[in-house]
Amino acid sequence: MIKNYLKIALRNLLKNKLFTLINITGLVISMVVALLILNYVSFERSYDTMHSNADRIYRVESRFFEGNNLTDDWGTASFGYASAMKENIPGIENYVRIAINATEQMVRNGETISRENSVVVTEPSFFSLFSFKLVKGDESTALSSPNKVVISQLAAHKFFKNENPIGKILKFATQNNTVECEITGVLEDIPANSHFSYDYFISWSTLPNWIKNFWYLHETYSYVQLQPGVSPESIEEAFPAMSEKYKTSDALKNKTWAVNLVPLKDIHLNPQKQYEREAKGNAKAINALILIAFAILLIAWINYINLTTSRSLERAREVGVRKVSGALKKQLIAQFLTESTIVNLVSLVMAVALFITLIPAFNNFIGKNVGFSLFFMPRFWIIISVFLVSGIVLSGIYPSFVLSKVNPAVILKGKYLNSKRAGMVRKGLVIFQFVASLVLIFGTVIVYAQLKYMQNQPLGVNIDKTLVLEFPAQTENLMEKILSFKQEVKDLPEIKNVAISNAVPGMEIAFFASNRLFEDASGQYRLYEMQTVDYDFIDTYQLKLLEGRGFDKSFTNDVRNLVLNEEAARQLGFANNAEAIGQKVLLEGEQDAHKIIGVIENYHQQSLDKAYTPIMMLMYNSIGWLGPRYLSVKISGENLATASQKINGLWSGFFPQSTFDYFFTDQFYDAQYSLDRKFATIFGLFALLAIFIACLGLWALALFAGLVRRKEMGVRKALGASNSSLLYNLSQEFIYLTLYSAIIGIPLAFFIMKEWISSYAFRTDIKWWFFVIPVLVLVIIATFTISYQTLKTAHSSAVESLKYE
Repeated sequence: MIKNYLKIALRNLLKNKLFTLINITGLVISMVVALLILNYVSFERSYDTMHSNADRIYRVESRFFEGNNLTDDWGTASFGYASAMKENIPGIENYVRIAINATEQMVRNGETISRENSVVVTEPSFFSLFSFKLVKGDESTALSSPNKVVISQLAAHKFFKNENPIGKILKFATQNNTVECEITGVLEDIPANSHFSYDYFISWSTLPNWIKNFWYLHETYSYVQLQPGVSPESIEEAFPAMSEKYKTSDALKNKTWAVNLVPLKDIHLNPQKQYEREAKGNAKAINALILIAFAILLIAWINYINLTTSRSLERAREVGVRKVSGALKKQLIAQFLTESTIVNLVSLVMAVALFITLIPAFNNFIGKNVGFSLFFMPRFWIIISVFLVSGIVLSGIYPSFVLSKVNPAVILKGKYLNSKRAGMVRKGLVIFQFVASLVLIFGTVIVYAQLKYMQNQPLGVNIDKTLVLEFPAQTENLMEKILSFKQEVKDLPEIKNVAISNAVPGMEIAFFASNRLFEDASGQYRLYEMQTVDYDFIDTYQLKLLEGRGFDKSFTNDVRNLVLNEEAARQLGFANNAEAIGQKVLLEGEQDAHKIIGVIENYHQQSLDKAYTPIMMLMYNSIGWLGPRYLSVKISGENLATASQKINGLWSGFFPQSTFDYFFTDQFYDAQYSLDRKFATIFGLFALLAIFIACLGLWALALFAGLVRRKEMGVRKALGASNSSLLYNLSQEFIYLTLYSAIIGIPLAFFIMKEWISSYAFRTDIKWWFFVIPVLVLVIIATFTISYQTLKTAHSSAVESLKYE
């Protein structure tokens, strides 16, 4: 019996080669898209699952409340949190801290020197908490004493090639300190699906004693492993009361200190927070891609259903004869499911082959080495099985049940195709395809509009032709040399201005201080980003002064003055900017107040998906722990390469022990939108593929409708109907279906995309023409898709259509 089903199925598929080709093409494209998306989604959701105790490991993240209002939410914890929690709160089995306050350092081995941005300090428990392994060295002792370092295989190859690095010395230098460390271990390279990736792990005991348990520097990633059965909520509830005995300073004393224990496996897809150094995933984008994958699959399966049911007149006669000959309903259903199985199985095999071919290019595009991890995971085979079974059931079950239930007498009269029930179902499925396509088109328009809005919106800061140099490592008389170097660069004819700062536009300032108005009797401390600058910073970046003045060399005491942005003035409680001028602010850790001398217009320090933050600017030499890190060089000429070469020449004379590392501010700032651009491209590409698949089915339906209605069109022509009226008669159903789809799809698309765009602090307005474009695109595409077949039918000879009668 099975052999007979296969023989008949293959005969029918080969007899109708065009329809079979259309079905397989649509299914192959949709399955390839789904496999690419699900492979990527599986990778994104696999972050940090490689650790044996991942289900009991949590990252400790800082939260601050004023009453019931959450005022600050950081991805980091202070140096002292984890140790105090272990000592005071029951239920914590183990913990580890990773200090990220100096990740960028100059690393040297002999004559080999490199500026590295993946240097951290951590505890010996790193190896007991996480499942990372050493390929060389002893995990139990590698980080147990001062001045030891474990390096990655990548770092080992960079500095030592094929030599054994164990016992060798690496020198680590920041602006303020230099440490020599003995290499005691080589760590296997951290997998790509880890939320952090570092290459140098210095032992915790290398740190100065004052910082090891310091509560007022929130620059560690702290992780706790809970005992079995202990809930993270119980630890979170106990923390505020415990913290009271450690809040010994006035800073943030008015706030309630709390923590949020984030499951290790959830960190990557949680929204980005302040102080977080790693690039996070986007949960909304992941969910959107999953919806796209299923929408495209459904569109392809609907094509199969529509083409099968639209050919029902031809197949109905076959079914009628078989019914009259005694075929059972289950046998007829089995026959149609066999055909569906063959089509879906062939499509799946071709899709997997194409997926393997395309995955390297897809990985290159998204900038991640996703690889073929699905093939080695049980879930892959589950996904494959789901694809196959879903395709067979969705695309085969409806046609088989419908045709097997119809009365043989009705079938043999050839009336089934014109039945109201069959027509309504077919129209409903076409509408679903069009609605899905319209939502994807609308989504693409919104994504691109938001991206264009962010890239074209005035930033309030001039970042054009600005070369940024990273400060050298520890050098004798560093600031004296920096100032001399700055002056020589400024004297070059190609240079307009040079400024010193601890951050530049495009990056998080990441230096926070808890400050308050000096005269504020209530002592309300709030957090502000602290931007250290020199006299030329405001002019170099052309920030707009709204009140007061900027820093000026002609004033002798600007080292004790502040310039605020509008947001900082608002947070301090001033009714207007002018009211702020002359007021004094007490900065965290300072005995004497600083005076406000100016207010600048809010500018976008980071991308437009982030809101304005309160920024206080002060002179680079005002507070010792807020040192500068960058030199911004504004170039006046067009030849940026020549200017860079001249600056490099000067650098070599001043700082021969440090590499010359630089970037251009506009490119650096624009890089913040790289993920948005990739998402927009992926969204647009998959939308086009969905439309293409839908149009394949639409074209085939138009072809079949033309064949079925050929006799009708011949009669109409013989009675004097014009070609234009025949064209309208043939195409009006499809045009109406498109418009019905718009009525359903526009509100749905608006609801979905309004939710997506709400995550951006600054966002484009959803304009009326955003809705018109998808409808027009859909109508135009649908019209062109069916025009060839409808014109061909309308222009056919009436004699040819009717002569066989």
